Amino acid sequence: MEHKWALSVSQDNAAKEIWMKRMQESVFEHFEYSCGAFPSRVAAEANMTALAPYIAEKSINFTSLHLPFYWDAERPGQQLDFERNICAQRLAHCIEIFAPLGMKHLTLHAGRCGENQSRESAIECVRDVVKYLVPYAEKAGAKVNVEICPRKSIGGVPEEMLAIMDGMPECVGICFDVNHANERYAEVPEWIAKLGKRINTFHISDCDELDECHWVPGFGVLDWKEIMRAIKALDHECLLIYEVSREGFSAPAFQKREADPVWFIRHIEKNMEYLKSL
Repeated sequence: MEHKWALSVSQDNAAKEIWMKRMQESVFEHFEYSCGAFPSRVAAEANMTALAPYIAEKSINFTSLHLPFYWDAERPGQQLDFERNICAQRLAHCIEIFAPLGMKHLTLHAGRCGENQSRESAIECVRDVVKYLVPYAEKAGAKVNVEICPRKSIGGVPEEMLAIMDGMPECVGICFDVNHANERYAEVPEWIAKLGKRINTFHISDCDELDECHWVPGFGVLDWKEIMRAIKALDHECLLIYEVSREGFSAPAFQKREADPVWFIRHIEKNMEYLKSL
């Protein structure tokens, strides 16, 4: 099965002129707009205004929107109804704000269990939020994809993810971030086969043996030949989204450095050709 490829770009860069120009020139036909932290209305509207001409002429296609995920109390698995409802409402509002992007996929982090909360309770809470978001996603013409996340996140293993998916409508699926399996990284091809039909998107990057790193594929421990074999075996089209850190790979002495979009995107383009060849 041939799949589509995309590149995730943070909201901090997505509307910068230098990034927009490089995105237009890229071989990537699809992009993910990644909110990261919850954007203020002013910042979101400013970005939408800057991007509007590119969206109108379809020179930059944001096929996916990564919903905000930098918060603690307001997480989908929150046991308290009041705070969980706030989370659901803010996510729904975010979908409405960014609907003009024309995204077909929405990436959702389920978050962690609360203190003294059972896994079963957390899963049901996440399901409540997903169900709340369904009509907003349908109105936007998009699918809600719950992401496999690390560090004991809800839905971080296939069994829990399948429990979240149970009985959900077709517009609900999975975003499989392959660098989130942590110490179970060798099981990624097996997980892909197990979750198969519910996977709509992938986040593509590499990790070490302990935690997510979001390195360029090939810099970590993941077996890309087996992963690509498992992905190509899927009988439906998926969106494969490069979600790589700004550094592209670990900088010398782990020093932070700003990514140059020309170099950064060229590097990812070359890596995409490598993965396609496997």
